[in-house]
Amino acid sequence: MLKTILVVDDDRLATELSKRKLEERGYGVLVASNGNEALECLKAQIPDLIILDVHMPDMNGYTFIIEKNKNPQYVNIPVVMVTASSETGPLFKRHRVKGYLLKPINMQELLDKVSEVVGPAA
Repeated sequence: MLKTILVVDDDRLATELSKRKLEERGYGVLVASNGNEALECLKAQIPDLIILDVHMPDMNGYTFIIEKNKNPQYVNIPVVMVTASSETGPLFKRHRVKGYLLKPINMQELLDKVSEVVGPAA
């Protein structure tokens, strides 16, 4: 079964690059540019993993996680955060984040982290 990744980031270029690399690796990819769009995406399809930017307009990554976890269907969807700060580890643990990637994203690190969390694409 095709594994699906939801990429949530307001940086359109970063989102498109991540989408292309993940699709090349064989994953299905959904995209959203903020937390509100991401919550709408979850209503349509539950992904195997969410790659989530911390700082976004309208709804940041932490608020998205809190809102996501209010729905029992979404609680167990793993999340990998994307951030410019390496000093957020304790905060990520509190939100049960499966890992984080530093910006700018290294595509090989992204692919490795996705494979680590959800396994190979097929």
